[in-house]
Amino acid sequence: MKENRHVAILNEVDSKGVVTVKELVTLLGVTDMTIRRDLIALEKQGLLVRVHGGAHRKTPDSLLDATRKERDINHIDEKRAIAQTCANLIADGDTVFIGSGTTAALIGDYIGEKKISLVTNSLLLFERVKQMAQIDVFLIGGRYRLKTDTFVGKFAHRALEGVQIAKAFLGTDGISGQDITTNNEEEGAVNAEVLLQAKERYILADASKFTQKGFFNYSHMDQVTGIITDPGLSKDLQARYHEVLLLSS
Repeated sequence: MKENRHVAILNEVDSKGVVTVKELVTLLGVTDMTIRRDLIALEKQGLLVRVHGGAHRKTPDSLLDATRKERDINHIDEKRAIAQTCANLIADGDTVFIGSGTTAALIGDYIGEKKISLVTNSLLLFERVKQMAQIDVFLIGGRYRLKTDTFVGKFAHRALEGVQIAKAFLGTDGISGQDITTNNEEEGAVNAEVLLQAKERYILADASKFTQKGFFNYSHMDQVTGIITDPGLSKDLQARYHEVLLLSS
C-alpha cells in the first residue's frame, strides 16, 4: 500500500512539477499526516524536494531554487483554474503569446490537442510544451533573468518585431487602481510591447494580486481585453472591475 502511494505521488510530481499536500490527499484518499510522512520518506530517498505545503520535482540541474518553488505552490489551485480558463480562450490556428510567471506557464498543461503557434519569453513554459508536436514554439531570446526564468532586453524586443499575435496572456505582480504592474522594468517593457501587437490582451491575476502594486506600470485597465482571476476575489473588487473581469470556475 505504501509503495503504491509512493509511486502515485512520484507520478503526480513528475507530471505537474509541483504538487500540494491537499491535492495528494484528494488523489489518494488518505490523511494529510500520511502524505507528509510519505513526502519525508521520498525526500530522504532523494526522489523529490519538500517545501511548505507540498513538494516539487527534484531536478539537480534546474535553474529554479527552492524558494521559487515554494512561491509557486502559493494559490496553486487558483492559478491552475485561471490557466485552464486561459486555455479555453485559445482556438486552433491561433498565434498566442504567453508571458512569464507560474500561472502563465500552467496554461501549457491545458492546451490539449489544439494546433497553435506559441511565442514566449518564458523558459518555464517552454520546458512544459517543448515535446508537444502540435505546437509550433518560438522561444524568443535575450538576456536571461534567473529569478523569473524569463528572457528580456533589446534582443527580446527585436525578436518580437513584426509578430502578429492573436491573443496575449500576461502575468502581473499587482493590480492597483487602474494600473497593471510588475516588479521588473525590463519584463514590463516586453509585456507592454506585446500588448501593442496583440488583438486580444488578457492579464492573469489571482485574487492575491489585487490591491498590490509592483515597481513598474506596464499597462492600464482600459488597454486590455480582460483580467482573468479566481472567484476568491472580494465582491467589492468584483464590482469595481466587473467590465473587464473573467472569473475562473
